[in-house]
Amino acid sequence: MEKFQEILNKIGLTNQESRTYLALLTLQESQTGKLCKETNIASSNIYKILDSLMRKGLVSYRIKNNIKIFMPAPPETLNELFLEKQKKLENERLEINEVIQSLKKKEIEKEPFSKYKYFEGFNALKSMWYEINDYMNKSMLLRIHTSKKEGYERLIGFYNEHHNLRKKKQIKERLIFPFEEKELAKKRKNKFTEIKFMNLKEDVEWGIIGDWLFIQYITGKIPRAFLIKDEKFANAHKEVFDKLWLLAKK
Repeated sequence: MEKFQEILNKIGLTNQESRTYLALLTLQESQTGKLCKETNIASSNIYKILDSLMRKGLVSYRIKNNIKIFMPAPPETLNELFLEKQKKLENERLEINEVIQSLKKKEIEKEPFSKYKYFEGFNALKSMWYEINDYMNKSMLLRIHTSKKEGYERLIGFYNEHHNLRKKKQIKERLIFPFEEKELAKKRKNKFTEIKFMNLKEDVEWGIIGDWLFIQYITGKIPRAFLIKDEKFANAHKEVFDKLWLLAKK
C-alpha cells in the first residue's frame, strides 16, 4: 500500500487524496462517514479532498436518498494524470503501469444498485470513456448521436484512441454526424463503422451500448456527463436512435 501511495504522490496526489482513492477502490462505493473511518481523515477535510479527486477525474458520485455516494474511477485514469507530468516522469512510466495493473486487482464487481455516475471536467469525461471502453465487447453495437462540430472537436484526439481500441475489439458502431463533418467521417468510416448525417445544432451528445446510456457535452468551461446503467433507459434511446438512423442521410 505504501508503494501505491508513493506512486500516486508522484503523479500529483496528496497523501490524503491517495489514501482516499485507494480506500474507494477497496470499498467501490462509500458515503463520507465510512471514508473518514477507513482513511482516518477528519470529516471537515473529506469533501475538499473528494472535490479535488473529482477535478482530477478519479472520483464520481451518485445521489441516493439525497446523500452523495462516492465511487472511484478506473485505475486507467491515472494515465491522464501521468501524461500531464510526462516530461518529469518519463523514466517512471513502466513503474506506473505496473501499479495500475496492481490496482486493477483491487477492483471488485460493482453492486447492481449503482445506476448512474456523474462526471465533471475533461479528465472525468475521459474516465467515463475508459469505463465504456472496458465494458464494450464484440457482441454489442455502439450507437452514437453526435452534436454540432463544436460539441466534440476538443476531444477528437482522445476519441482516436477509443476508435482504435474499438476496431481492435471488433466492435461495430453507428455514428450520426453533422453534415459539415464529411472529412472526419471519411477517416472514421471502415468495416466496423457506419456513418450517416443529419442537421445537428445541439451541444449535447449521447449514445448507447448494451444497457448503458451516456449523455455528455464538452462546450463551455466545464464539460459534464452522465453514465447510466439502466436497461429501460438504454432501450428507449436505442429505439429513438434507430428511428433517427432511418431518417439520416448517407
